[in-house]
Amino acid sequence: MGVKPLLFRYTESPSRNSILWEKVLWTVKVKESQNSDFRKSQRVFNVGDFSKSITSPSPPEHLLLGIKVEQYQLTGRNIFILSPRKPLQVDLDGLPRLKAVAKRRRAPESPKRVLFLHGGSYVVNATIQHWAFLSHIIEATGCTVIAPDYPLAPEANYSSAYNLLRQLYMDLVKQVKPSDLTLMGDSAGGGLCLGFAQLIRNEGLPSPSNVIMLSPWLDVTLSNPAIQAIDPEDPFLNLEALRDAGRAWAGGANPRKPLISPLYGKFTGLPPLHLFIGTKDIMMADCKRLADRCHELNVKFGDYVFENMLHDWALFDFKEAKSAQKQIASIIRGDFTL
Repeated sequence: MGVKPLLFRYTESPSRNSILWEKVLWTVKVKESQNSDFRKSQRVFNVGDFSKSITSPSPPEHLLLGIKVEQYQLTGRNIFILSPRKPLQVDLDGLPRLKAVAKRRRAPESPKRVLFLHGGSYVVNATIQHWAFLSHIIEATGCTVIAPDYPLAPEANYSSAYNLLRQLYMDLVKQVKPSDLTLMGDSAGGGLCLGFAQLIRNEGLPSPSNVIMLSPWLDVTLSNPAIQAIDPEDPFLNLEALRDAGRAWAGGANPRKPLISPLYGKFTGLPPLHLFIGTKDIMMADCKRLADRCHELNVKFGDYVFENMLHDWALFDFKEAKSAQKQIASIIRGDFTL
């Protein structure tokens, strides 16, 4: 008997805040400014400056009220461990903002663990929004998140990242039941999650309980013709810049190698896959290819499609993001299974 696929489609009208975010991206020309020739010819917002302004290789201090952060090094890279912090037993009278944070309902601490791989086109560190998103997930689930600062291009390539992840994962499964472990990542990190899940299967390592991919980048070549129809609707991602980043990440290897572009890998024998994607994201084209292929193979696959949402919308705070975050938390807790 075949596996019945899950298809969730969010079709409510876009919230005011999500519309505002899209307008901001179009207004400041984030997409165009990733093109070097365009930057030289016109005075526009520089996405490089934007990336630097939001990049945060380590969790920002303002989140430490709600989560506990520890770190150590593995092969010279920082590994961050984020876990629930017990509510502060202090008098917060006169400090309404802190009082509200301290009183916020949190899930009890859980044995669940999430190995999270951040996005950033394989060339940019984690951002403030990544850490804020993880803080929300920890609050909703009581889980502990392990977030490695994995090597990035152009100084390194995919091979260095996988070497780190393999060693980190082997250490993790000695400490944690695989059934309590979820792989999760966004954008480039979402693609890296799928590639790493394939490596785990190929090497016979204990399998995690789930893989959660948020707006994943599945094929660094971005050669799917269907992308062209979505591109005019996407105010964020620039095809030329992404292809350059993908070549750097490949480091001279075949860019269709499954560890680089996991869309070309094999999907049988993997843990349940959950994919969250918006329809105004050029990554939607390859996400549909993955969904179709997994459905053909009777792979356990959850397809969560949000109408009118942009790339990485699930990391934010508006209504549609909160809807996705509730579903993500349910998967991590084990309340929902495919």
